[in-house]
Amino acid sequence: MRTLSLSKRQRRFVAISVCLVLLFAGGYAVRRPLLASPAVYLRIEDPLRPADLIAVMPSEWQGVDYGIELYKKGYAPKLMLIGGYPFKLVAQTGASLRVVKMDWEQIARGIALQAGVPDSAILTRGGSSTYEQARQFVELAQANHLATVIIVTDNVHPRRISWSVAKFPASAQLTLIYSPVPASIYLPQEQFDADQWWASEDSAKEVFAEYVKLGYYLAFGSR
Repeated sequence: MRTLSLSKRQRRFVAISVCLVLLFAGGYAVRRPLLASPAVYLRIEDPLRPADLIAVMPSEWQGVDYGIELYKKGYAPKLMLIGGYPFKLVAQTGASLRVVKMDWEQIARGIALQAGVPDSAILTRGGSSTYEQARQFVELAQANHLATVIIVTDNVHPRRISWSVAKFPASAQLTLIYSPVPASIYLPQEQFDADQWWASEDSAKEVFAEYVKLGYYLAFGSR
């Protein structure tokens, strides 16, 4: 019986080839978790439980709807709507149309009131940056001796909020529960899929923009 004899160079080539095949096979097997990891890092989600306050950070109108839903389910007695930049809306008076500029928190309060949330349960604050918005609810919580706050926001914002909140010493006394808006509240074409964020142009823009902002935070601070 004839046996196959390999030279030292041939054995080395075979060993390297096998290692490369195993390496590529392993990389292929874990490609999705690796690709998903940037978006997964940005998202923070905690189990929901009763709190003293629901704070809605700007996250389009779906965040307001979700905050209202949590309020109606009894998760907290107060709903805080923290605004961002003003919005331009088209208002109709009779046959004429005009552009009206309104603050985000003013519009959000109107939505909450129409949904049946009592005016006495609604708190509104303005803030042009995540740092400023975080300061708003930390100071409110400290002044009112609140212990637990539910943070309602979108899928990519929680990490930056947590960095901003950590800048305030008073936040050490707070228990924060991050609750991103669930996908069911969004239209199918608006849903963010952390496992395949790179497959959507809008989602990819969100993730890249968020990392640019996190980089700015690291370089220059949250302000």
